[in-house]
Amino acid sequence: TSNITEFREKVATNPAIQLEVRRLMEVAGSPDLAGLVELGTKNGCQFSEQEVSDLFANDNDELSDFEMEMVSAGFGVDCKMPDV
Repeated sequence: TSNITEFREKVATNPAIQLEVRRLMEVAGSPDLAGLVELGTKNGCQFSEQEVSDLFANDNDELSDFEMEMVSAGFGVDCKMPDV
């Protein structure tokens, strides 16, 4: 399993991590990718902002109940990285 997949599994089963993810998804109306990477690292999962962005963009993957809740709340819909 990749680290991002492992992190998704941890989020799906840990309400404390879910709370942090919710907070990071609400920053300025779009996901805080750097914050999600940092949260993953704190929970033993190393991955990049690009991997997070790719995960949000990949609609072929089955979403967990928590991820479905985040999408239905309007988060994760527009997850493009800002132009630098």
